[in-house]
Amino acid sequence: MKSIFATLRESGSFTTFLDLIRAAGMEERLRTEGPYTLFVPDDDAFRAVPRSELDSILDDIDRLTDILNYHIVPGVHSAIDLLGIRTLRSLQGEDLTVDIAPEGVLVNNVPVIETDAWCTNGICHAVYMLLLPPGVRAAAV
Repeated sequence: MKSIFATLRESGSFTTFLDLIRAAGMEERLRTEGPYTLFVPDDDAFRAVPRSELDSILDDIDRLTDILNYHIVPGVHSAIDLLGIRTLRSLQGEDLTVDIAPEGVLVNNVPVIETDAWCTNGICHAVYMLLLPPGVRAAAV
């Protein structure tokens, strides 16, 4: 088993998210700190984000850090655990909502597309799109 960072890197499907983690100086957190539950958008999810918006996020380190911390929850919450949880507090400070729908688990109405990538410092769940905290959402539109 490897760290969250190493697991995401080795999968090859999360390069954009990892680039953002590096840009924010958060690589060490996902290598050594935790335990964390990470809701991580894959590279396909980032294809839906306009390049100009991604550049705008990268140009504002505070906004970038807020967005990334919004994807990270303290503690380990497996897919089975998520079935009994309605809200999770992110490292950013805002809550994520968890719902169960016919298509599976939703986080902020975004489908979880892969679950339970266990890591030495937590667990990862892939999500269908980038999650934006409420205060950042308006700026991203």
